[in-house]
Amino acid sequence: MVNYKHLHYFWAVAREGGVARASERLNLTPQTISGQLTLLEEYLGVDLFTRVGRNLELTEIGRLVLSYTDEIFSLGSELEEAIHQMPDDRPQLFRVGVVDVMPKSIAHRILQPTLQMPQTVRMLCREASLDTLLAELAVHRLDLVLADRPIPPRSVRGASATSSVSARSASSPQRSWQRS
Repeated sequence: MVNYKHLHYFWAVAREGGVARASERLNLTPQTISGQLTLLEEYLGVDLFTRVGRNLELTEIGRLVLSYTDEIFSLGSELEEAIHQMPDDRPQLFRVGVVDVMPKSIAHRILQPTLQMPQTVRMLCREASLDTLLAELAVHRLDLVLADRPIPPRSVRGASATSSVSARSASSPQRSWQRS
């Protein structure tokens, strides 16, 4: 299993633009960070950075790893924020993706029963293409996708058309439609 401390050091170096700046931000010595990056590269079996003069530049694989670490640490920050700001009566978040070609009146009718539920739930609706929404469903950024056609086989690993529809319950939403 990948060492998340190593990923954190990699992420800091990539975001700060170098080992020296990352070491200042993390209050660690540059040698410590360099050693941890070396261990990560050895574990993954790839170079994440290349030296260009006195600077480090991400390799193609390094950019891929950075995109994953951005996601990992963004979710970690969301988790911390959710825990620290969670009041006892906090509404549950219900995230719905609606295919951009679906009429909003139909989407509203489908989601209407959730408006009648006794629990307080905040519903966020997002509009995009089916592929985009299925990708977000696969990484748990959405709880439900409303589409104008069946979900293609192999679109969402581990999710079938029925499992993607049986999402969390929601009511009393604060609706906001976002276009990506």
